[in-house]
Amino acid sequence: MNKRILAPIIAGLVGAAVLSLYFSNDSTSFVPSKMNLSYESSNSKLQSLLATDKISMSNPLKIKGDSIETYCNFFSDQNFQSSIRYCTSTELTDSQGAFVGIIHMVGDAGSPFVVLAVMQTDPFISQIDSVKSVSEAMVESLVCGCWEEKKPGGFESVSEWIDAAKSHHLEAKRITSKSEISGLAQKNLLMEISTNTEGYLWKFIITN
Repeated sequence: MNKRILAPIIAGLVGAAVLSLYFSNDSTSFVPSKMNLSYESSNSKLQSLLATDKISMSNPLKIKGDSIETYCNFFSDQNFQSSIRYCTSTELTDSQGAFVGIIHMVGDAGSPFVVLAVMQTDPFISQIDSVKSVSEAMVESLVCGCWEEKKPGGFESVSEWIDAAKSHHLEAKRITSKSEISGLAQKNLLMEISTNTEGYLWKFIITN
């Protein structure tokens, strides 16, 4: 993906993806925790897995220096945001070439602290299969292939978890709702769904 094409897409989603440090009760004492992941191999694994579901993932746009403030400014806590030195961003499109979302890997030059997928669906959530495919690929490649064995939260699959999160959001009629899974292979997972003018914004986040 050409940097001049992908960069405006990333910038357009940054404002929608600003996050609180949900993974720390006391953000003033939060210390970034590196994930045992490589940017290059993790993006490559995701790209291969998503291709099996006919979702194309662009080659990563690598961002550092002054561009971090523009394209990787996701965190409301400035202490944590200031620790970000490097990130990669990739665009996702379906088999028809329609935009699915973006995956960001955010951290320092050595490894990411957070992996974040931002996806937009219409008011009918007709793109739910893409949300599931992206989330499943992220869990399998970045967390473990152990979901069916562990059944975190009592959910048989990632797909079942997403269906439950969707139902909860629609029934609660809130602007934003969250569903968390903790401790799967020492990782924490968060699915956040927000109602917006386009339909629903989905943020799937993985941290240590």
